[in-house]
Amino acid sequence: MNMEREKADKGHKNIRKVSFDCVVVGGGISGMETALNLANMGFKTLIVEKEASIGGKMILLSKVFPTLDCSSCISTPKMAETFNHERITVFTYSEVKSIENAQSSDSSPSEKPSFVVRVKRRPTYVDPSKCTGCSNCEKVCTVPRPDQFNEGLIARRAIYIPFPQAVPKKAVIEKKGLSPCSRSCPAGIRAHGLVALTRNGRFERGVLRAMQDAPFLGALSGLCPRFCEGACTMGKRGNKPVPIRDITAFLLTFAPTGSNDTASPATRLSLKDIKGAEGEDSPVYIVGSGVIALSLSYYLARAGKDAILLRDKGNDGAEGELGGFLWDAVRDGRISRDILLKDIELIKESGVAILKDDEIEEGLLEDMHREKEGLKGVFFEGSYRDLYKIVEEKGRYELLPYFVSIARSMSEDILRGKRPDGLSGYEQILRDGIERTERLNKDRGNGSDALPIYMDMERAVNEAGRCLDCAVCSECYECVRACPASAIDFSMREEEVIVDAKAVVAATGFKLFDAASKPLLGYNRLPNVITAMEMDRLLSPTRPFNAVLRPSDGKVPANIAFILCAGSRDKTAENPWCSRICCMYSIKQAQLLMGAIPIANITIYYIDIRAFGKGYEAFYQQARAMGTSFIKGKVSRIEQADNGHDLFVYYEDMERKGKIRHARHDLVVLSTGAVSNHSLAKAIKGADAATDEAGFFDEVSSTIEPSISNIKGLFVVGAATGPKDIPDCVIHAGACAAQVASYLLRGEG
Repeated sequence: MNMEREKADKGHKNIRKVSFDCVVVGGGISGMETALNLANMGFKTLIVEKEASIGGKMILLSKVFPTLDCSSCISTPKMAETFNHERITVFTYSEVKSIENAQSSDSSPSEKPSFVVRVKRRPTYVDPSKCTGCSNCEKVCTVPRPDQFNEGLIARRAIYIPFPQAVPKKAVIEKKGLSPCSRSCPAGIRAHGLVALTRNGRFERGVLRAMQDAPFLGALSGLCPRFCEGACTMGKRGNKPVPIRDITAFLLTFAPTGSNDTASPATRLSLKDIKGAEGEDSPVYIVGSGVIALSLSYYLARAGKDAILLRDKGNDGAEGELGGFLWDAVRDGRISRDILLKDIELIKESGVAILKDDEIEEGLLEDMHREKEGLKGVFFEGSYRDLYKIVEEKGRYELLPYFVSIARSMSEDILRGKRPDGLSGYEQILRDGIERTERLNKDRGNGSDALPIYMDMERAVNEAGRCLDCAVCSECYECVRACPASAIDFSMREEEVIVDAKAVVAATGFKLFDAASKPLLGYNRLPNVITAMEMDRLLSPTRPFNAVLRPSDGKVPANIAFILCAGSRDKTAENPWCSRICCMYSIKQAQLLMGAIPIANITIYYIDIRAFGKGYEAFYQQARAMGTSFIKGKVSRIEQADNGHDLFVYYEDMERKGKIRHARHDLVVLSTGAVSNHSLAKAIKGADAATDEAGFFDEVSSTIEPSISNIKGLFVVGAATGPKDIPDCVIHAGACAAQVASYLLRGEG
């Protein structure tokens, strides 16, 4: 079966240990500023960032308020300085799993605690030391994914560079193990990969990709009992599964044609030649003509080993033709003669040398059988004839993928220098296959032997387009072909790093309120209701459409509404607190929209405008003077207009005795509030980190002792302690770095 391959894909975690003066959890503006200050004071610092690039939420923004400076212009130099600092190490695409040895501040140990921080580094499947950030891999990837940098407004690829200014600018492959279809295939075919290539119209590449995994594609497309389709997630959800076997049969029409370039021997092969070729680099001789012999030859040749097949008769109970019992399938009408001949031709073209009778000495096969115990570099298919006998009454055709699997296991043994010996392990593979096939036939009512359905190109592409990309990356290997630096490495495994640290800084920031949890506001239900972060991406210099467009029809909106306090100051959303930043970022976007769409009417629905920072009140008054309409009113619901695009906003007019009114808009922007990020607090072991009512980290005293938590050696900074704007985060980071430095330099605990 596929058990060994599944275990290999899961792999074993690599574990290593390192030590730092301080671990900063989070690579946003607060984390970077704290780490830079500490590093400049001489402390060795580690930043752990869960995304593939540092920069946090600030790098997503178009401009910053109230100056309207370019956010990227401020962030990018800071990101580069952080990443390249000699005393700062950055772990991107990583998560803190636990922080151990935490002690509350009222305990009085003789020494400062030493934290054990366990970090999980997810595999990127791209070697960062080789990747040049050229993006060639992205251009050929077959799997689309929502682009999180652009808030899902456009698609990226399964292999991607997070954004143009990413630091580090290295590609990452999003991969969730193997797709169920690929994992279920006994023959080891990456079914997801060939489906993804078909969906993209790369038919020849699809068949070549499948040929990397297994021989006998034509026979498998006619005889395999569709294990992949039984595992298909689309089918599990009550729909028709993707017809993978039929798609494979379609792809075979695009199989490359050519001739076997393997040169014939200058002289007839003799027993002396075979005995004299038993070194590590010597060829492997396979005596047989059945499925196992041909498949074993194929796998060895694909691995770069010289494989020489000497045709022998009767090893699998058939007549001795190349292909063995598959000729019975031809005679029974299960597959066509042309398909089997094509399969055998493709095996020859893989580099297998199949010697004819006139290319070996007369009587060689009989001599080899007599002396087979002493021939170490020879594989005799006849030694495994009992494998064929096991299934003579159990439907040999359906078990074809298991014979292929046995051959693959044998080839792996040979390549490791181990001689395939004994039947027990291989018998078990077949017995598992018999049991699995019978169970599958019972579930389907014995319908798994149905012949493939002919597909034309349009139908094959449409059927492949139904694939859900369960594991994201399909392992089509197009990126492997396209990468000029050979940086793609699918053997990468998860790594656990155990960090010994004297101090830990929580710079985990905040999460944005999930607008979909307020269904009356229409997010995810009405296409022209978007969030403020999505609007920021539409206004950014690196914006996805190079214009502000509404989602439903691509029209430039002329009447835009902002709904403030969407998920803030709302007990029904379990977030009754003000998020502090929503008013100002909405006013910022209103001003930017007036520059991007001069004809647009902008309306802001608010409860209270809280312009508390330096220059904020003037910024607010500037928006009013530019023509922004401010309506003091609590929005209750949003409904779609009859034309299917425009929206009606229903609100309580607080300036006109609380009457319920409604207004029509082209586009509605929800100014979502900030909520706490709980993940790190849950990871702390030994003591509970104090948090406020909203779930943010609590400081002992935000005015007298900023950044100090209730746990000795654990410091908190930036929006991890509550919603803050960028200037406050930078100031707080400076205070936090001073507190950490003081703690590390202090002589006592």
